[in-house]
Amino acid sequence: MIPLDELLRLVVNEIDQLARTQALPQIEDTVSKVIWQGDLDGTNYYIVRCRQTSHPPITLSSREKAIAKLVAQGLPNKCIGNQLDISPWTVATHLKRIFAKLGVTSRTAMITQLIQKNLLEE
Repeated sequence: MIPLDELLRLVVNEIDQLARTQALPQIEDTVSKVIWQGDLDGTNYYIVRCRQTSHPPITLSSREKAIAKLVAQGLPNKCIGNQLDISPWTVATHLKRIFAKLGVTSRTAMITQLIQKNLLEE
């Protein structure tokens, strides 16, 4: 399992990456509460609670869930493949499908989304 401080660092890096590519949507109308506001190295960061939106539920296959759980433990594709007796290329294909379902482009963003949606608990 990734330590909390490392997970927070990864999430902040992911937000920075999204901000640089201007991929963050305008969320002003969706924010219901600012939970935390802070300055880190001269950059303002906010942790907010957003209003519920109605999206169809995301479902992962049992194989996708198994791979996601191993990614959350920090394992690379080769180790995941060895544990599940599949090739690293098959792991990569499953990750691409998970990324598409969640609308993300990185492992960190994937884990963040899966935690938020309680899909790693199942």
